[in-house]
Amino acid sequence: MDQQTLQETREREWVRRLFAQKGIDPLDVKSLKCPAPDVGVSLSDGRFLAIEVTEVLAGEYARRNARKKEIQQAQQAAGGIGWMFTRPANALDVACRIEAKVGKDYHVPSGHQLHLLLATGTVEHGTMSSTLLLFISIPELNQLTHDMLERSRYQHVYLHLQLGRGLYEWNRRDRWHEVHPPSRRSDAYPLMPQLKLQTGM
Repeated sequence: MDQQTLQETREREWVRRLFAQKGIDPLDVKSLKCPAPDVGVSLSDGRFLAIEVTEVLAGEYARRNARKKEIQQAQQAAGGIGWMFTRPANALDVACRIEAKVGKDYHVPSGHQLHLLLATGTVEHGTMSSTLLLFISIPELNQLTHDMLERSRYQHVYLHLQLGRGLYEWNRRDRWHEVHPPSRRSDAYPLMPQLKLQTGM
């Protein structure tokens, strides 16, 4: 499987996990072509969604605001580049990822709502869900991201902690709020066979 196909497969799977967490069974989940958002979803209530999918990794804020030498030193001290996948992301990392997406010029298909899915603690990368719990603060998320999201084209934004199955949602009326609290148990979604082959899990 080439990298583009793998990425599209992963994006669709992360969207399916999101809707499974919400108790919704989409009629259709399909990849869209750039400059459209990543995934198109058809729902039984007649809505069509265009969802941009991205992963939040630990240290994104620090990497964006540090010099290359400092990043390399931090990676070496932490045991290599793998630390991005094994340490928890925090609200600053989430804000940094959102900032990278809000200015993107999407071609949203007619009749579709534009949503953003921020996946973290992904099954593929095996982040420990118990540590993620310590770093997600609703007031901090609102303080850091509400204004830029309110000015954006996104109608809904989801922060999905896949390991632990925590789910947070943003919209203009309710701002960030908790939909499902993360579990301290290592609850995880099953890994798709094609992703298992690529990750070695």
